[in-house]
Amino acid sequence: MPLYDEIWALEGRLAIPGGSALNSARSTNFMLQNSGHEGLVTYYGSIGKDEKGEVLAKDLKDTGITGNFYMDETAPTGTCAVLVKKTERTLVANLAAACNYNIEHLRANMDALKNAKLIYSTSFFITSNKEALLEVG
Repeated sequence: MPLYDEIWALEGRLAIPGGSALNSARSTNFMLQNSGHEGLVTYYGSIGKDEKGEVLAKDLKDTGITGNFYMDETAPTGTCAVLVKKTERTLVANLAAACNYNIEHLRANMDALKNAKLIYSTSFFITSNKEALLEVG
């Protein structure tokens, strides 16, 4: 049983670490692994120095994704509640540490991006750290 099942299961509801960009990374990783190409997905982001951040980092490692995280000591790891009814959904997010990605973390870890064949970012990152996004571009 994955660690997040034990920590975040609430009355039969399951919480899975990650947001839309991480879900895209998970999907890409799944397809690559199943075609014999493992260990090619790296995810950059900002998490709090807390239990949810630890769970997210462990979950990525367990699925074969390299997590390259800036650890924010001033804000908790972000959370999002999702309500799904039939084909409709709504989300309420507390972005928290996700809004505090540090450009120096990117610069110190730029080597991991130099040989990338594909870089994906959500538009959220423009408001979170436009400077970092432009530097990657």
